[in-house]
Amino acid sequence: MDDIRDPLTLPFLRGLAAALFFAVCAAGAFADDSIGSISYIEGTVGMVRDGADVDGVAIGQDLQTFDLVKTGSDGQAELAITSAQLPRMTVRMSADTQFSVEVATVEGKKESTIGILGGQIALKVSKLLSTQSVKVKSDSATMGVRGTDFTVTAPETGDVLVTCDEGEVVVTDDQGRDLTAIPGTVVEKRPGEVYRTVPVAATGLEQFRTQWRDERRQFVQANALRLIQVNARLYLQLSREFNAAHQELARNQAITRKWAFEDRAGRIGSAVEVLRERRAIGALLQRLRRTAFQLERVAYRLERLQVLHDRGVGVGTIDGGVTTRVFFTQIARERRDVARKLALTRFLTKQYLKRNEGRLP
Repeated sequence: MDDIRDPLTLPFLRGLAAALFFAVCAAGAFADDSIGSISYIEGTVGMVRDGADVDGVAIGQDLQTFDLVKTGSDGQAELAITSAQLPRMTVRMSADTQFSVEVATVEGKKESTIGILGGQIALKVSKLLSTQSVKVKSDSATMGVRGTDFTVTAPETGDVLVTCDEGEVVVTDDQGRDLTAIPGTVVEKRPGEVYRTVPVAATGLEQFRTQWRDERRQFVQANALRLIQVNARLYLQLSREFNAAHQELARNQAITRKWAFEDRAGRIGSAVEVLRERRAIGALLQRLRRTAFQLERVAYRLERLQVLHDRGVGVGTIDGGVTTRVFFTQIARERRDVARKLALTRFLTKQYLKRNEGRLP
């Protein structure tokens, strides 16, 4: 079967595999990576850390910065963020949800960023200190938290719903507009529309969330092919950009291997080495992160849409007459390679932070 685009070269794949091998071996070397633990599990729950699946995820499993946590269709989980440097947080995950946590120093504050790939998370955040910041990011908005109890829903349609049971959440959309979710007012984005506020009685908030999710499911069923087409175009564009950036990264394999060895040994290089290494890959890593952020969310949507496609919903063609069946077959072949590249990007970001006083590239 012909690929939709040119495959990667074998030398690059071998180089990537080697870098990932060292990264996997390095997992868990720094104790200060831990920011909390899993306090409740039901059904299927998985975790990816530094390029490898964490075996036997169970209650008490530690949570580290840059871990990717995933629930299956039967899964639920609750995580407690308890690091002394961060505000106390509880994150409750619904089924078919994926998210990660990044902790970095931004403008002198310790900033915790909850990146939701898709699904639904409910957060309870204690009052923040002046030196702390908490954000939740989707691919179309950033939510600034001010000590609150709220829920973010991000289905495979690409829509977002922010509902607040207590406190206040400021939602900044991709146009730079600020909207506020408080008890009695939700913030939502529907297909082809901009973010807006909607009044909802606080006593009916849970019913509204349930009805909103049901409407999104019906929308997916009715528009599956169009959603597959849109996300397929994005996937092909983003993966081309991502692969090209990783080919550039392969030319700095000496740095990625060195960082992996140093992580396993629990140390970093000299100030001169660190400065040289940051200069070599800082701008590239920034580009990789930007593309990876979008690609992960598109991949999540396609994974969910494929479940419907396998049942015969949304079957058709995408650009160039390529059938949806051929497209999903190809991305299934690529899934492991894409996941490894995404994991390597997370690992290198984690290492960069340690060499840049906690600041992101």
